[in-house]
Amino acid sequence: MANDNVLRTSADELLELVKKSGKISVEDAAKKLKMPVASIQALVDFLVEEKVFGIEYKFTTPYVYLYREGVSGAKEKEKGFTEGLITKEKFYERAKGKRVPYENIEGLWRKYLQQNLAHIREEFLRKAREKKVPEGKIEELWNKYLSYL
Repeated sequence: MANDNVLRTSADELLELVKKSGKISVEDAAKKLKMPVASIQALVDFLVEEKVFGIEYKFTTPYVYLYREGVSGAKEKEKGFTEGLITKEKFYERAKGKRVPYENIEGLWRKYLQQNLAHIREEFLRKAREKKVPEGKIEELWNKYLSYL
C-alpha cells in the first residue's frame, strides 16, 4: 500500500531516473527532470561523495550510475560503520559545500537517517550501556530520541 504522505525530493527523482537508465549524463538528467544542470550537478556531487552514485567521463561529459561496492569493501565498511556516521550539522555542511539546493537537504538527511537507523540504534545502545544506563531506561530514551528525529 503506497503512502501518500511520503515527501519526494528532486534527489529522489534523480535517483529513480538513474536506477531506470542505468547510466545517464548530467545534462540529460537535467533535461528529463526539467532542472538546471548546475542543480543536478550539485546533487550528483553530493551523492557521489556519499557513495550513492558513481561518475565517469566520456570525453568531457559526466555520466552518473548507481554506485556498487564490492563484497570485501562492504564487509570492511560494515566493521567500522558507526564510526562513519555523521551529525546533522556535518551533513548539512557537506551538502551546502556541494551546493545542494537547501530545499533538498532535509529530504536527503531523512533518507540518510532511514538508511542508517539500525546502525544509529546500535551505536546508541552501545553508548548507553557504556554509561551503565539501566536496560529498561534505554528503550525509553531511544523512543524519546526517535521523537526528536
